[in-house]
Amino acid sequence: MNMPLLEIEHLVTRFYTEDGVVKAVDGNSLHLAKGETLGIVGESGSGKTVTALSVMRLIENPGRIESGRILFRGEDLLTNSEKKMRQIRGKDIAMVFQDSLSSLNPTLTIGEQVDRVIRFHTKLTRRRRKSRVVELLTQVGIPEPEKRTGNYPHEFSGGMRQRALIAMAISCNPAVLILDEPTTALDVTIEAQIFELVDQLKERFGMGTVLITHDLAVVANSCNRVTIMYAGRIVEEAGVYALYENPLHPYTRGLLHSIPHLNEEGQERLPSIPGEVPDLISLPEGCNFSPRCRYADERCWQVAPSLEEIESGRKIACLKIDEIDE
Repeated sequence: MNMPLLEIEHLVTRFYTEDGVVKAVDGNSLHLAKGETLGIVGESGSGKTVTALSVMRLIENPGRIESGRILFRGEDLLTNSEKKMRQIRGKDIAMVFQDSLSSLNPTLTIGEQVDRVIRFHTKLTRRRRKSRVVELLTQVGIPEPEKRTGNYPHEFSGGMRQRALIAMAISCNPAVLILDEPTTALDVTIEAQIFELVDQLKERFGMGTVLITHDLAVVANSCNRVTIMYAGRIVEEAGVYALYENPLHPYTRGLLHSIPHLNEEGQERLPSIPGEVPDLISLPEGCNFSPRCRYADERCWQVAPSLEEIESGRKIACLKIDEIDE
């Protein structure tokens, strides 16, 4: 097996608040290969975005990366200086945040903002940078790109702003592109266009892509593998087809069962997962999902299951895996 492009080992990230310690990411490991798209799925508060921010080394006070390693092409990013990380962010690893309006500077034109990224990471002349900005806006499907470089963010629609953010992210041909809920608040047509665009860029540049979402439905056509997170821990990992065909963890099953299916007639109410996501300050002693799991017994409340590989490319963290019915 070739060395993963990005590999996270036993990552622990916590936030020290007045109310207590928030265990946002609790000892997780995952990897990403070149040209692969990995989906990270979970409810709000599961640790998806904190995982991505940890990779980017953008965790701010009161947060702290406690332990673990984040290897990019074999180099541990957690040992890098902030100066070195500034060189890596945007050039080698880029991230598109979910709120396009707050992610863009309202006082600068779209062209100026894309140009700033290129100017920081390359030695291109001003004329070549200007040409590159137009080229990037063309690649992400923004009409009249030369004219649009002079527009401000508020003059773009939500979908257009998201495309502009993607243009900024790919401006230096990064090896890893992280997309955090990239289609939130966009209609399904624009959502499909954004994912089609990302797939085209991945094919063109061979990027490894991480797609963060709360919705399993959006990863079906975009991801090669899926990692399911719950309350700071990874509970299941599998190839996308294997996961959809046979979800193993009770939480994964609950997520999939809550997705509407057009071919199901007479279904009045979608099933839901009972209870609520636990407070990350006061998590259960054992399995984080035990309060909501119909299979949980006394052992589940006492022992935290580790993520075990049960077959090639398939991992699950569940003590009751052999007892769960179909």
